Amino acid sequence: MRFGLMLAAGLAAFAAFAAWFWFDRPVPVPESWSGPFASASFAPYRRFQSPINDDIPSEVQIAADLKVLKGRVLGVRTYSVRDGLDAVPRLAQPLGLKVTLGAWLGDIRDPRNIAKNDEEIATLIRLANAYPDTVTRVIVGNEVLLRRDLTPAQLIGYIRRVKAAIRQPVSYADVWVFFLKHPEVARELDYLTIHILPYWEDEPVPLDQAEAHIMRAVGAIRQAFPGKPILIGEIGWPSLGRDRGPAVVSTVNEARYLRRVAEIAARNHFDYNIVEAFDQPWKSLLENTVGAAWGILDAEREPKFAMSGPVTEVPDWPLRAAVAIALGLAATVALGRSLPSFAAALTFALMAQLLAWAAVTTGFHVALVTFRAWQFLWAPFRVLLPLAFAIALLARAAALLAGPAETTAPPRRGGLALAVFFALYAVVWSFLLAFDGRYRDIPDIDFALPATGLAALLLLRAALSLRRRRRIGPGLGIAALLPGGWLSPRSSLYLGIALVAGAAASLIGEGFAIVGEDFVRDHPTFALQAPLVLRAMVSNREMLLWAAMQLVMAAPFLLGGGERAARA
Repeated sequence: MRFGLMLAAGLAAFAAFAAWFWFDRPVPVPESWSGPFASASFAPYRRFQSPINDDIPSEVQIAADLKVLKGRVLGVRTYSVRDGLDAVPRLAQPLGLKVTLGAWLGDIRDPRNIAKNDEEIATLIRLANAYPDTVTRVIVGNEVLLRRDLTPAQLIGYIRRVKAAIRQPVSYADVWVFFLKHPEVARELDYLTIHILPYWEDEPVPLDQAEAHIMRAVGAIRQAFPGKPILIGEIGWPSLGRDRGPAVVSTVNEARYLRRVAEIAARNHFDYNIVEAFDQPWKSLLENTVGAAWGILDAEREPKFAMSGPVTEVPDWPLRAAVAIALGLAATVALGRSLPSFAAALTFALMAQLLAWAAVTTGFHVALVTFRAWQFLWAPFRVLLPLAFAIALLARAAALLAGPAETTAPPRRGGLALAVFFALYAVVWSFLLAFDGRYRDIPDIDFALPATGLAALLLLRAALSLRRRRRIGPGLGIAALLPGGWLSPRSSLYLGIALVAGAAASLIGEGFAIVGEDFVRDHPTFALQAPLVLRAMVSNREMLLWAAMQLVMAAPFLLGGGERAARA
């Protein structure tokens, strides 16, 4: 049977390579843009640097980043003049980059922020006057009304101080609807800096409606404040992280959106600033993975995509495929020696490649989204625990395929323990998503292996039962799939119910996530709200996948645990 096993392993490896090649092929993107962007938000923090812990970039790094941006953008926008960013006008000047200089304003209910705000304002004024040809405009405060850090009157006080001291146009930046809520602030400004981020809207906007959303937001501001110049101060799309409703996160969608934004702006004579120049891993502390992935360039200062032509979502897929196929081959040879037939060997080899794909995808994803110190401690477990579960699942599959005699072999407790661990982990995460999910990742990639592996084992056990003319049901319980002997039927049932409840809670939480102050104002009656909430529950394809994964994982637990089920 050695030749049959090797042939099966080779065929499965070929099928796996074909799947990798097909699903990771370049995606045609019809939009294109040939020129530099008008401006981009500039934060020069490298991986592991953060303004939160005062680990800030050096002037050499700031200068290097500005040189990287030369030719890609015409200007940069800063949000502060602290932490070395006061050097930006001086360093940008010889490069011909224009600077929209920002002052960061904090909540003055904290007395420490009063002095910090005064220092920001004083430095902003000094730099604007020192570099009048480079600092073409300034922004006093960013989203302080959204965060409720300042009242409109307090903000206006800072704005008037700056206007009285410099000659450049003065603005304040916030989400576009806040200018409609606070027209008294807008009237104080030389121009309005509005943020239009379809992904972060209370009712997220899908990519195919993004242009209409931009035009609607700009039109509303123009109508409310005729003749007032407008800068779209933040506009962009994330490349990594959780989806929000129909707003799907991907590198391909970021490329499409940014190319389209540049074309829309040129066609409609919009002034705009892309958020942002570089990915900012430190922002994951505030917004999880999605907060770190808005850059035109990644954290290593490499472009994520070209501005024309097709885009590859996973550029390093050949490396991933090579590792996964090698792991699948190794698992087939190591665990499939006792398989009695070519059909059994091919079935096992295909399952090994499937789980190798899930394990490698998980591992590379973990490496990509590990940004903070505590994540480095947890990262090995995120990789090794699914890998250990894959080995346990494959060992069980090999025993089932080898024949009825093999199923009576001494039980391996590790597989059942890992299944219970992943089930509990999924339940906890689901309820975290349900009650506080806006900035939490949806862990579908982390659970790709547990869910896929259990589904494959369920299908295998069902097919073998049909072939051997046995009852299907008893063999699908968790204790029959992964014998261990210590999980009681009642505990198994409770865990299955908890997984189903977690799946439902995740979807319900996604639906009610859109309900906020603006949502209630725009949709004041239950009749208007209910259809939108229900639609939001099912509009996020990633959340639907996560719910489906939990239901798959729930099935064997609902179908039984304990020694009786294991012997069935």
